[in-house]
Amino acid sequence: MEGFGLEVRDVLEHTPDEVKPPSFPTPANQSATGFPAPKKRVSAFKKQRQNNNTSMLPTPPAQYGPERPPAPKPEVSEKQRIAEENDALLNSLPPDQIMEEQRDLFKNLDPKLIQMLLRRANLDDSGPAKFDPSPEPSSSAKTAPVTTTTKPPKVTVEDVSENIPPPPSKKDPTKPKKTVTFDEDAAPPAPPANLIPVKKITTTDPNLVITPSNAPDEAHTFYTHYPQPPTVPDLDPEDPDFLEKMHSKFFPNLPADPSKLAWMAPIPTPGSAADKESPYYPGQDSLPISALRFDFRGLLIPPRLSRQIPVTKGLHHHGEAPEAAGYTIPELARYARSEVPAQRCIAYQTLGRMLYRLGRGDWGKGEGGRVGEEDDLAFGLWRCFKENRVVESIEEEVQGEEGRGHRSCYAYATEALWLFEKGGWRERWRGM
Repeated sequence: MEGFGLEVRDVLEHTPDEVKPPSFPTPANQSATGFPAPKKRVSAFKKQRQNNNTSMLPTPPAQYGPERPPAPKPEVSEKQRIAEENDALLNSLPPDQIMEEQRDLFKNLDPKLIQMLLRRANLDDSGPAKFDPSPEPSSSAKTAPVTTTTKPPKVTVEDVSENIPPPPSKKDPTKPKKTVTFDEDAAPPAPPANLIPVKKITTTDPNLVITPSNAPDEAHTFYTHYPQPPTVPDLDPEDPDFLEKMHSKFFPNLPADPSKLAWMAPIPTPGSAADKESPYYPGQDSLPISALRFDFRGLLIPPRLSRQIPVTKGLHHHGEAPEAAGYTIPELARYARSEVPAQRCIAYQTLGRMLYRLGRGDWGKGEGGRVGEEDDLAFGLWRCFKENRVVESIEEEVQGEEGRGHRSCYAYATEALWLFEKGGWRERWRGM
């Protein structure tokens, strides 16, 4: 270390002075309750008046030292500026004009409004307002001594409360006061002379009306005179006259139309006269092609077998022969034009299978018809298909706009046309 000219000595620690404990600052105006002391506030109106009085004081001459620059003018709010303009305008008016304006106001304004304004004008504004900021002392008032004071002209408002008529009193001392009393023990008012006591009337006339002339005496017992509806026994669905009794009970004022209630009629008893009138009665010698019934697989159901199929198979419906199971070609054609997609799907599927069996020859080869001979079963079924426009209804479903309509109906209709082509009937009898 000698080469560098430095000398290293021991490190000595100085004895510290007395350490002062930390102290928290305390507020200057601490109250006994713990809440801050209220501040004295001055209203904006009083502050404005103080500023006006200060601005009207004469400027004292400078006595010592160079002239000081003027203090910056405090910013004036819009409310103060408008008030100053009003005060300046009021001070510039002569007293005669002020008195004339006062008389015009007293003449045109409502007396109640004038009284309210006078009460507000007489309020003592010496105390500070609650929410106005505290006034700041002017710099010129601190430095310049006040020698003379000139009071601004004071505008006085005459008290015209004596000339204002008092408002009309709502209470009229001459009018008696209305009172309401409730006395349960008081006697009831006298009943009217034509009042008839409630009694029973023994009569069979339901439209009898009681009048003072035919009022009953005390020696007789009577039934009530109110009209009673005719009593109808409870309805039995198994009753042959169920529809007529139901109409007379619930709809006696409406005209009866048995054709609209035929689907609600009970199934006729086998072998009865009503059963023999059924279009699919087994004992008939011949049946029209339009009355033949088929199941959902497209198979022909004979009349005797149609009465043995249970209703759980879903082949019974409210048609021309509700006791017989199966669907005819006209009924399936109506379902093919239904607005319900489920009905159209069942119709397309069943008709497609029937057309396939027709072309395959399950019901004959389609002989006759063209040369005037008697048609066989197959050609008779084809004529029924054409009369009800079955193929046109299926093609209309398939030829719909792409992406429109019901997709399941489109699929079943396409399958029906494919089965019709696969059966070969159209190719064999083209043009028919």
